[in-house]
Amino acid sequence: MKKNSPRKKNVSKKRNNSKKNGYSKKKSIIAKKPTKKVAFKNFLHSKAIDIWRDREKILLMLCVLAFPASLYFISYVNPYNDSTICTVTSVEIVEHEDPYSISGEFETEECGIITSSKSPDGIPIRKYLQNFETGKKYRAYKSFDTRNDEFDFSVLRFEEIKE
Repeated sequence: MKKNSPRKKNVSKKRNNSKKNGYSKKKSIIAKKPTKKVAFKNFLHSKAIDIWRDREKILLMLCVLAFPASLYFISYVNPYNDSTICTVTSVEIVEHEDPYSISGEFETEECGIITSSKSPDGIPIRKYLQNFETGKKYRAYKSFDTRNDEFDFSVLRFEEIKE
């Protein structure tokens, strides 16, 4: 072929297909699949909305469950042997460096030396310790940290045993 020939080589005309149908073609929108993080976040959000909507029912159920549980713990009798019966032979008031920190040491026949740093029912510890009589038997309720010890333990309170 010559350079200036009227014939063109492999040139195709562009055709407008949209005019054939009378309307333009819409581009198809491909919906992206949400990632796992986004899906989990949406799931948590929907659950939070459901919980917030049902908050009165949830609070009612918690109260219904908490009331019997609190009754159980209030009236709970410890099945373990956390108390022992001891005969008190002597009572000694021990004063520490702190003037508010007074404790009592009880010498007993069966249990060795028992210590007590608190008195029950808000009685001052000095008056509580002066109420003990030597030679009497008392039920000593062990404190939590020494409840497994058989000798030389600390107690929370005493109960006088009447024979």
